[in-house]
Amino acid sequence: MLIALTELNRAEILQYLGWRGSEIPPDVEAQLGSCIDETLSLAAPRAVWRVFPRGGLPDRLLSGKDVNALLTESSRFVLLAATIGGALENAIRRAQVRDMTRALMLDCCGSVAVEAVCDNAVEEIKSSLGAPFLTDRFSPGYGDLPLSVQPRFLDTLDAARRIGLHLTPTGIMTPRKSVTAILGIANTPQPRRFRGCAYCSMFETCTFRKAGKTCGKS
Repeated sequence: MLIALTELNRAEILQYLGWRGSEIPPDVEAQLGSCIDETLSLAAPRAVWRVFPRGGLPDRLLSGKDVNALLTESSRFVLLAATIGGALENAIRRAQVRDMTRALMLDCCGSVAVEAVCDNAVEEIKSSLGAPFLTDRFSPGYGDLPLSVQPRFLDTLDAARRIGLHLTPTGIMTPRKSVTAILGIANTPQPRRFRGCAYCSMFETCTFRKAGKTCGKS
């Protein structure tokens, strides 16, 4: 399914760039605006999801205490995969040759973009299911849900055919700016159960974490 992506949160991009508090120079502001425009023009946001009853998957997709704690009040759950496509990755690689600052900006724009696609997909899920209450998104690699479930996850969604999402032999998703997640469907509002860097979809690329800091959002 195509997912709308019409804008990016500039403040979030600046956070991931590590920019806090100080005034942004005009040249940086101009380049950031250019990177946002390029990201929106290159992004091909798509998502696919399926709904299952608890116990509807007899394999290891729901292995681990953490994901089952997430689904405590859910009799059904959603498997979701989302991507912005691979065109931005190509632009990032080209920029890395001539302008690393622009490459970093584009990379952060891509991270914010795929998160926005996930958020918009969740709203689509709520609307289509008439289910206003969903849990946090919980992805393979979070907590004790192993990354080894990823191949089965994508196969279950037929993600390669439906949205062009694949795994490399080493288990890396391509396009890289992609997310997979499990969400519980509940009858009551759900608290945020998992907080901290270990549960963040930007764990691997976060500039805050690499600098020994946190964004404060988790």
